Amino acid sequence: MTDPYRLLGVPDRAYEKTAEDDADFDEIIRQAYLAAIRECPPERDRQRFERIRAAFEAIASARARLSHALFDTTPPTPEDLLAALQTEFQPQRPSEQRLCRVLGSTLGSASGSKT
Repeated sequence: MTDPYRLLGVPDRAYEKTAEDDADFDEIIRQAYLAAIRECPPERDRQRFERIRAAFEAIASARARLSHALFDTTPPTPEDLLAALQTEFQPQRPSEQRLCRVLGSTLGSASGSKT
């Protein structure tokens, strides 16, 4: 199963502690589900509709979210892994120390050979 949070387009907030937040999040998930089935009704694409429905059932309530977080052992799909990497990856220039470590002594000897 693909990540139900990603499939419905809601943030993964499995660790919320308060009941008020859970009730609000239930409504957010419900609204995302209704929007998803409006976009993809069962008459148009039955398989996608079934995936959306299964995702909603997996995280529809606080109890279901906890159960999903604790007991779902299905391995992530390649799409799930790529999506997780894309959200956490922030390109940045490497530090000089990291660059030296990656290039080894090549960089150090090139700057030191001018003496």
